[in-house]
Amino acid sequence: MNQKAKVRIGLLGAGNFSEKVLESLRASGHYTVVGGFDCSAHDDFETFHRFNDFLLAVDSVLVLDILSSNFAQLSQVVKYGKHLYIENPGLCGRRDLRSLELLAYESGTHIQIGLKQRFYSYYEDLQKYHLTPRIIESSRYVKFNKNSTQLSVIDDLMQHDIDVALMLSSADVKSVYSTAVGIVSKDPDVVNTRIEFYNGCVANLSASKISNKEVHQTKFFQSNTYCSIDYEKQLLKVQTNAKEEPDSHEEWGVRTSYSQAKDSVGYIAMFAKEMNSFYHCITNGVEPIAGISQYLQLQSVTDKVKEQLERNFTTNA
Repeated sequence: MNQKAKVRIGLLGAGNFSEKVLESLRASGHYTVVGGFDCSAHDDFETFHRFNDFLLAVDSVLVLDILSSNFAQLSQVVKYGKHLYIENPGLCGRRDLRSLELLAYESGTHIQIGLKQRFYSYYEDLQKYHLTPRIIESSRYVKFNKNSTQLSVIDDLMQHDIDVALMLSSADVKSVYSTAVGIVSKDPDVVNTRIEFYNGCVANLSASKISNKEVHQTKFFQSNTYCSIDYEKQLLKVQTNAKEEPDSHEEWGVRTSYSQAKDSVGYIAMFAKEMNSFYHCITNGVEPIAGISQYLQLQSVTDKVKEQLERNFTTNA
């Protein structure tokens, strides 16, 4: 496909689809929004009533509705040779996802998953440091709320940091060890996980849902460089043993502040980054940085953590 050509994109399902999402797609200049199937109506937006007609009219399909992420529909999209963005493939098991990965390979299409943490500006700014961390430390603590009984320390808190560790290490996982304690509930309240990679990198991750304050940080260390990301304060610090850069401050080296909103405005900004990356993959024939293989690796490690906790979890609740 010509890199300058617009990609015809269609929406499958409602979910997070909104007028702002539609405006973002149209404003990018990369896409021609054709219409949607099983989703809400909008101006200058065709609503298809036959799924086959919908697929024939587009080059790529955007799924922002978890209820539309079933394997039957997604596999049909890929079999038609359409590129696919899935914000949350929660209805697909690992076997389904591997089948989708194989179908995409056979059809020459790309599948991108909504791993939004991979598109944070922190990591864009860190690319110039040629990251090869040897030690990664992440901490994510949320304030205790006795009404938040359904909050999962692994799926809702730690999974984000697991994916960041996988992204930063750029290596296959050698081993996973995890332990947890239930202090006020019968489910894990505090979890600690150690991931070893074949390139020698080690990640130590901790998460808690019974903290007295909100904390979310990632620190990583490599030869000549120490980086610290504070997601709550939206602050990146980089210290190297190279000569001081012009914008460095005090002993911390370079500091960069961000102002990423956490509301719908922030969602649209992150969505725009994902769609730019999706377009780049389609037009240049390169693999997504948040593709289905990365998502499968994340699921594999998350499952290993849960398996570990079946043996290493204690509670007094």
